[in-house]
This record gives sequence, C-alpha cells and structure tokens, in this order.
Amino acid sequence: MGIKDIVSEFLRFKSGLIGVFLLLIIVGMAVAAPVISDEEAGYRWYDIEWWTEKNIPKGVPPEWVGIIEGREYASTSEFTYRIPSREGYRFTFNISYDMAADVPPSDVILYINVSKAEGAADEEYIVVMNIYRPDGTSLSRVLDLTTAAPLAKITLSTDEKARSTIITFMKKYDPENFEDITSRGLTNVIDVVKILFSEAQEDVLLEKAPPLKGEYKFEITLFRRSTNVTFNEARLVVLGSAYGIFGTDSFGRDIFVGIIWGARIALVLGLVVAIVSVLIGVVYGTVSAYVGGWTDEILQRIQEFAISIPLLPLLLILAYTFKPTIWNLILLLIVFSWPGPVKTIRSMALQIREQLYITAAKAVGASTSRIVLRYILPQILPYTFALVAFAVPGAILTEAGVSFLLGAQGTLEITWGRILSDAERKSAVLTGMWWWVLPPGFMIAISGLAFVLIGTALDRVLNPRLLR
Repeated sequence: MGIKDIVSEFLRFKSGLIGVFLLLIIVGMAVAAPVISDEEAGYRWYDIEWWTEKNIPKGVPPEWVGIIEGREYASTSEFTYRIPSREGYRFTFNISYDMAADVPPSDVILYINVSKAEGAADEEYIVVMNIYRPDGTSLSRVLDLTTAAPLAKITLSTDEKARSTIITFMKKYDPENFEDITSRGLTNVIDVVKILFSEAQEDVLLEKAPPLKGEYKFEITLFRRSTNVTFNEARLVVLGSAYGIFGTDSFGRDIFVGIIWGARIALVLGLVVAIVSVLIGVVYGTVSAYVGGWTDEILQRIQEFAISIPLLPLLLILAYTFKPTIWNLILLLIVFSWPGPVKTIRSMALQIREQLYITAAKAVGASTSRIVLRYILPQILPYTFALVAFAVPGAILTEAGVSFLLGAQGTLEITWGRILSDAERKSAVLTGMWWWVLPPGFMIAISGLAFVLIGTALDRVLNPRLLR
C-alpha cells in the first residue's frame, strides 16, 4: 500500500478521525502555550514566591462555575491610594469596596509603600486598619502592625491579629460554635475572610451564614515617628473567589498554565519514547527472526528477561537516584520499553523470511544486513506506525505515575502527573478542590485515548491479518 492508499483507508475509520481531532487539540495547546499564557509562568511553575507576588486567589474554582451554579463569584478588585506628602505623623484615609457577589472574596491584601531618608533604613512605622461593614457593625484595629519594611504586605487571612479580631467579633453572634471550635483546637481552619463578608448570625463560624452584600469601608491609619519616613502609596487588593479557565491550586498557581505547558512535556516524552523504543524493538525482532538458531534463542531470552522486570518500582528508584529531569526519565523509559514490540515484529519477520524474494536475495549473495535493511524492514515499517501510536499512551501514563509517586522529588518540569501529586499532597479531593484533580487527569485520559484511537485505526489499515 502506498501513502495515498493508507490515508484513504484511514479516513474510513471514524475512530481514527476522532483520535486525530483530539491529538490536534493537544498539539495546539502545546504549540500555543507561550502565546496564550505568560511564558515566564511556564518556567517558574515551582517558584511559589513568584506566584504569590502576582496576587492570584488561592484554591478557587474556575470562573465558569458561577454560570452553572447560578451564583455570582467575586472578582478581584484593586484600589490604589496616593498618600499626599504633608507634615504630621498620622495619616488616615478610607478605601471602599462594594461587595455584590453571592460568593465572598477569598482574601484581602494591603500594601504600604514607603521611602526613607538615608540612614533611616531600620526606622519603624505603624499600620492600623478598621473595617466598617454594611450592616452598621465595625471591627476596630483589625490590623495593628509595626514594621520597617519599605513595602509592607499584610494579608488578612494569615495575619494573627486580623484572624483573632475577626473571630472574636463573630463569636458573640455564634457562641456555641465558638466554644466547640475552640475546645477542639480548630480556630486555625476558620476562613476569616469569608466570615468577614458574611452576615453576623448563628453558624457564621461554620461558614454557613449568607454573604453580607453592600459597601465595606477600610479605614487605614499610618503612624510615623519622624519625617525620615515618607508614605507614598497604599494598595488594597481584594482577591476574587473564582479565577481563570481551570481555577487555581492552594499555592495560587493558575492550573490552566500547568495544563498547557504540561501538554508539551507529555507529547515530547510520549513520542520520543514511543518512536525510539519501537524502532529498537523492530530492529531487534527482525534481526532475531532472520538470523535464527542459537542467536535467536539468546536474543529472545534477553527480551523475555527485560520485559519481566517490574518497570514502575525500578523507574521510581532510578528516577529518584539520578537527577530528576524529564530527559533522564525519557532515557529510562526507552531502556525498559523496547522489549514490548519484539515478539510481534519477530513473528512478522519470520513470515517475510520465507518469501521467495528473500530466498532469491540469498541466492545472489546478498548480505544479511542488506536483506534485513532493504527487504524485510521496509515491509514491517508501515505497521510500526500503529505500534508507535499504541506505545505513546503507555509512556505518558508511566511518566504520570512516576511523577505522581515521586511528588516533590520528581521532575523539575511541569507534568500532569506532578500536578496530580501536588493535589494529592494538599488533599484536594478531601477539601472539594475538584478543579485541581480533574483537568490533569482528564488530559492524561484524553491524550491516551487519542493515540489509542489512531493506533487502532492504523492497525486495521496496516495489519494484514485485519484487512478485509
């Protein structure tokens, strides 16, 4: 069959066309990754500090979830206040935020930017925040911080003073639950930002109270001890409760970025491992079948020994021992994947060896290498396309398993298996963060399905036993 005949026959199988369509989607994601996402984000996936500086909400679902649920999720809002230069030691100003969403914001971050005179690097200043809620209640000194940082960053969800003030404020409305939570030592798991934006009523500490909509006023007061400190700017960031296409993980990383950059690794690894290992297996099986005799017996025993080695445990040990890069993992997968197609190729080569043109080639004195390379391998190579397609899912799944089990000791590149490992380590399933688990798992399944569908169609086209 020529190339045109193979393509024409392949187009008859709808399953193969579906596989090609799915593969094109994955390839498109991989190729467009630097365009549709921040390229730096792809290379700094494991730099948590870099992601924290981007002010992306942590552990929130995708934005489209609100459409399905019929609820409005809060979006991220940023407010900047330029502090006027004037005399005095106390500066007070207000920043208002209108909370109209059904799902409250996930966090509130305050930045204070200051400049200092030469020699006053260690001079401290004080930041105080009061919060006035739409229902007329207020929380005094939610923040009360003394710092010398030129750029102070205060996060409400993690600041001990803020947490204590908000919980103390709400306990008078929910005393029974407060006593129960306190006695069990669970105050550290309360989402203080969520209850801050909730109605002050019973069960508010269990995060079951409805959201309190309206205007929130953040009154910020700054104190300095001398004019060596100059207040420049205050920035209040209210982080949303939904983000992006696939949401974010508990580190504040955009899962969509991990998915599209992980597609590159999956395709490169799967195709390189499949092509190289299948070619090795094809040459090995062909030579074994043609040479025959004791050479064939020895080669077959080597193949049987290699294929009987438990792959995953050995890969885990070797991947952990050597430098954990994707190229080391590719090399290890090739070393242990080549025995797979040997038996199939050997059986095909045994049939081809008995053909008359092979006998004629021997009669005219053709060398073994010439017969193998010019007469046998060309007959087998078309079928290797199907073998490659079948081998890709195995390589991708094996890499995902290794990356998942090795966790933080795994590869330094973004992989879908590593994303799943991070999700398992942070108990994403138990905390209801399904968007952290389903996208990488879905992509692993889709990539495997695409190649299996293509491989099945090619097998029907190229395998003589299945021709009709």
